[in-house]
Amino acid sequence: MVERSRDAGRGARNLTDRLEEVLAEAAREGRPMPGEPALTSFLSASRPAVREALIRLEERGYLLRRQGANTVVNRPALEIPARFDEQLEQAELIAAMGHTPRVEVVAHERREVTPDEADAYRVPAGSAALTTTKVWYADEVPVMLATDTVPLPRGAAPPEGLDPAMSLFDLVELVRGERVEWEIAWPGADALDEERARLLRRPVGEPALTLRLTGVARDGSTAYWAAEAHVRDAFRYAMVRSVRR
Repeated sequence: MVERSRDAGRGARNLTDRLEEVLAEAAREGRPMPGEPALTSFLSASRPAVREALIRLEERGYLLRRQGANTVVNRPALEIPARFDEQLEQAELIAAMGHTPRVEVVAHERREVTPDEADAYRVPAGSAALTTTKVWYADEVPVMLATDTVPLPRGAAPPEGLDPAMSLFDLVELVRGERVEWEIAWPGADALDEERARLLRRPVGEPALTLRLTGVARDGSTAYWAAEAHVRDAFRYAMVRSVRR
């Protein structure tokens, strides 16, 4: 199981992104990371905000700070195109690999939650849910199949004119009125059955990376659950793990 983080506020995210650029430049040039005072001036940000962003980058394994020593940049971590421990929209993930993304909706329905789903995801049995199946393309080649289910609040109905191709996170906010704060990912591997092989244009029985995902709202309720199949070698995922001694 991997808990994949969702982004923080836009301002914090922008500052962290800019710091990542400074990190990458320092790594390319083989020089130490600038100190907090220099970063505060260069980024036109407050020192507490810069310190918080540096702590966040250190937690993600991009740098190592020690009192009285230069900050060390983890250059290989900066070269990871997509981190398994950080949630990305499918379009962002495909773009991070250097490809042009496109999505095709192959099924969309309003249905009842099954007893097994109700038990697994702690939602009322028989309540309504929206289930959407999408195929994601990279440069017009199918690389991912995703089936997402969003349970509807009691008595709620989907808005008129809802676009099933919209982002899963936007859909949750639209129909449930809440943000997804965390995503729990269970990775696995499976052989493609006939239906998945047909949609992904791959041979039946070919192995694929699979993900079982659960989106969690701030109050701990289940905002969605999903199942994904990724074409083998289509994505370059990695994680950064700190070594404890």
